[in-house]
Amino acid sequence: MMSEYLPALIWSLSCFVCLFIAKRRQLRTTALRAILVVFLGPFAIPFVLAAKPGTIPQH
Repeated sequence: MMSEYLPALIWSLSCFVCLFIAKRRQLRTTALRAILVVFLGPFAIPFVLAAKPGTIPQH
């Protein structure tokens, strides 16, 4: 019953965790990073932690 939805719940929560970590570390969200998070799910968290914050150009 509910256990059928558990993998999808874990996958969705890990996406929010990755987004939260990226915002706290001031990482830029790129298409490649978003695709990695979607496809890797919980396994993307170490990649977000290992990413170096990019510098945002000031105009």
